[in-house]
Amino acid sequence: MRLVKFSLTLFALVFASFTTAHADENHPGIVTELVVRSGNDWTGSPLPSYLSSAPEVAVMRFTIPPQTSLPIHKHPAINAAYVIDGELTVFQEGGIQRNFKKGEVVVEMVEKWHHGINQGSVPVELVVFYATTKDLPLAIKKPKP
Repeated sequence: MRLVKFSLTLFALVFASFTTAHADENHPGIVTELVVRSGNDWTGSPLPSYLSSAPEVAVMRFTIPPQTSLPIHKHPAINAAYVIDGELTVFQEGGIQRNFKKGEVVVEMVEKWHHGINQGSVPVELVVFYATTKDLPLAIKKPKP
């Protein structure tokens, strides 16, 4: 049953990402495109309720060289990464993985250990948008055993 739920959620995310771009009738030449809008992370798990203290937005740009792995980490707040270039494979601790290519969005999981690997031959470029609060870390690295 869990696999069916995951498959349906994944299908909905993929289908939603194929929304067509459309022109803004009031502003000629401007084209908008909803890339992703989801209440679930990339594994299909629901995102947690939004943080209760005053919000803060953080935006970071990452460049990950070819054949490089990010450290295992988790996020205490909701965030999403837009893949500008390259291809990133994201692994959740426990076995779930997914590839994200240029133009796709990774809706990150919250409070779950995971990491990304650039297994390709070109750098991966990401812009990550965090919906966080003041003084909350953007990521927490997993301590080594």
